[in-house]
Amino acid sequence: MALLPLLRILTLTAALFCLCSLTMLVLRTHALGEKKFFSRPHGSAAAGVVYALGKGMLPWEKESAGKHLPTFIGGIFYHAAIFLTLLYLLWIVILSVPPFPVWAFRIAAAVGVGSGAALLGKRAFKSHLRRLSCPDDFFANFFVDIFLLLALLHSFYPAAEAWLLVAAILLFLYIPLSKIRHCFFFFYTRILFGIFFGRRGVFPQPPPA
Repeated sequence: MALLPLLRILTLTAALFCLCSLTMLVLRTHALGEKKFFSRPHGSAAAGVVYALGKGMLPWEKESAGKHLPTFIGGIFYHAAIFLTLLYLLWIVILSVPPFPVWAFRIAAAVGVGSGAALLGKRAFKSHLRRLSCPDDFFANFFVDIFLLLALLHSFYPAAEAWLLVAAILLFLYIPLSKIRHCFFFFYTRILFGIFFGRRGVFPQPPPA
């Protein structure tokens, strides 16, 4: 079997392994049983979920994000570029051609690489952030930056596909073991957050009397 077809199969296999592993991690959180509520509801759990995944994501609704707006915006660009790059990867693996319009992906990937590098630099050079960080915080960021950079390179030079696929395989295998798995747990925890505080009537906040 030729190298590229084999790497494409391994990439899809690694992606499936990653998805199954993350799903198992979520299911393990239910191993001790569901949390029971004994108090009377004071609000709507559904409204809390809508708030948590909507308005509650805005920077002025979160004190830490509101006080560090450039970092918040950089994080938005970074994560958007990561998801677009994953779509780009699956597109070329399944269809063997870059998605259209490729120029839009190039812009997003370039912004993502720059944002990721800036966030990594902030973590490395801000002493209070550096003290709070572990090796995985640095390696995960660096690894994803390399993945974005290789995808950007591939959009100009298709001959770099093998390097991109190898990086993707390693990344998919690494995600369940690292803090990158927050990309999966983020939505799950926001839903739980919305259910809990929505039921208590904390979110969404009622209008002032």
